[in-house]
Amino acid sequence: MRIWHHYAVRLSVRLLADTKEIPLLPAFLSPVSRMRHPLSLALPVALLALASTPLGAQAAVQKPRIVGYYTSWSIYARNFHVPSIPGDKITHINFAFAKIVGGKLAVGDTWADTQKFYPGDSWTSGTLRGSFRRLQVLKQKYKHLQTLISVGGWTWSGNFSDAVLTSGSRQVFAKSCVAFILKYGFDGVDLDWEYPGGGGLGGNTVRAQDPANFTLFVQELRKQLDVQGKKDSRRYLLTIAAGADPRKAAKLYLKKLTGLLDWINVMNYDYHGPWGGTGDPATNFATPLHPVKGDPTPLPNRLDWNCEKSLDYYFSQGVPASKIQMGLAFYGRGFGQVQSQGNGLFAKYSGPPAVGTWEKGVFDYQDIMANYIGKKGYVRYWNDDARAPWVYSKTQRVMISYEDKRSIREKAFYVRARGLGGAMFWEFSNDKKSELLTVINEVLHTRLALSQSSTGIVLARPQRVALDVDGGTARKGRLYLILTGLTGSFPGLPLPGDNLPLNFDAFSAQALGLANSSVLPGFIGVLDAKGQAKAAVDFSSLGSLPLSLKGQHLSLAAWMIDGAGSLRGRSSNAADLFFR
Repeated sequence: MRIWHHYAVRLSVRLLADTKEIPLLPAFLSPVSRMRHPLSLALPVALLALASTPLGAQAAVQKPRIVGYYTSWSIYARNFHVPSIPGDKITHINFAFAKIVGGKLAVGDTWADTQKFYPGDSWTSGTLRGSFRRLQVLKQKYKHLQTLISVGGWTWSGNFSDAVLTSGSRQVFAKSCVAFILKYGFDGVDLDWEYPGGGGLGGNTVRAQDPANFTLFVQELRKQLDVQGKKDSRRYLLTIAAGADPRKAAKLYLKKLTGLLDWINVMNYDYHGPWGGTGDPATNFATPLHPVKGDPTPLPNRLDWNCEKSLDYYFSQGVPASKIQMGLAFYGRGFGQVQSQGNGLFAKYSGPPAVGTWEKGVFDYQDIMANYIGKKGYVRYWNDDARAPWVYSKTQRVMISYEDKRSIREKAFYVRARGLGGAMFWEFSNDKKSELLTVINEVLHTRLALSQSSTGIVLARPQRVALDVDGGTARKGRLYLILTGLTGSFPGLPLPGDNLPLNFDAFSAQALGLANSSVLPGFIGVLDAKGQAKAAVDFSSLGSLPLSLKGQHLSLAAWMIDGAGSLRGRSSNAADLFFR
């Protein structure tokens, strides 16, 4: 018992020291014998005081979706083909892109998509080959995998407005979409109109009624997909890719669209880039998780252009968390002729740099890791607000904002903490070795597990929620500690060896003091021979909890300690309970 107390005290002191926000309260560091006392009346008061901004809630536990975009042009210079996609690490593939021709859906690149020969293909006339056939073969290998044809994209969104203009054109377009997925073996359609009502590529046809017509088209396509699905005894998927800028999203009729769509892929990237103007007066982060102190971008963009704010907007429009896929970028944005102040962050620049992986100013993740960090004067830096890295070279005068394993891991933790339906990423060929994808898969599907028997705690009659801790057999006999909190600013603390997916707040300190009590049994312990343990959150003895907690998250994570005399370890998946 004393060793558990020793680790609890050391860890809590370390957490408190790292956050520099919560005063060190000796009452929370009581001996284990005191921890076992029943919960005092102070806890409901503490819960009431710590009620925070509601986060997106989901109705039921589901395995988070991992949706990856595969681009038709990946087969060319990128030399990344469908058979190289790790189907065991994803749930869905969005194939980008098909285009609109004469108001109907058409193949984007006939040779790449339907004609290129791969081993095992047939040369018989009319036989399907190319990437579309390889997708079918991939699904035969991975039975859980589903594919969607993504329509439009930045380059091919110009014909959407005409295609959805009238009731007749919408019916024709929808019919062509259904025929397309049946012909080529897709499981659904992903509409990537950038953007209804304007804001996309110059030269696109734009009408004021585009958002309304788009909604009517989604309604028509949903109807036709459901009719076909009834014939085939299955459900065909319908999703959209939507902008992260709240002003673009505001043009969508989200309250009507939500009920028609299976989910929404929010493009939480390209918040900033080397485009100049009032929106990008200085170098900045392409994918910041939160608003960043010192950001020189004028209001309201300074506060709006980040992942958290984008998702908050979708929640405010009634989109359930379970229907939101948070977008992740497997590439970086570069700035050229960057001045040296601030290690290249929030510094003046002249445009995109003269270098890039396939185009100036755009860098694949693997290219950044292999050819930039630690080379040619490039130094990696990290920002705690953005929860993202950047690299800068004074000699090359180039700054690159990008995503790495740590930032992707924290965003994946964020997906779990907000109860989102999952993550979406652009795109496979930027991460050929699947380093970033492996991190996403670990956090959302296979990482050290902390799972719960229920998604919610009923305020009027709080029940006992069982927690299963699973560190794997390699961690048998090791110490673990479960931390919890009500804070909405997630993820959180850097600890030796990893990043714990929780911020430490006053409730966390209270929970440390109650670890292994009748209310939080098994919150400190040793993993058994299978690397497992049992714990619980048990508010049943309280009778009821304050109504102000309705809709709040109770987030939990387990810290697996690597060995004696050390706090190094690995954090588990985040588990979330919802007060309802």
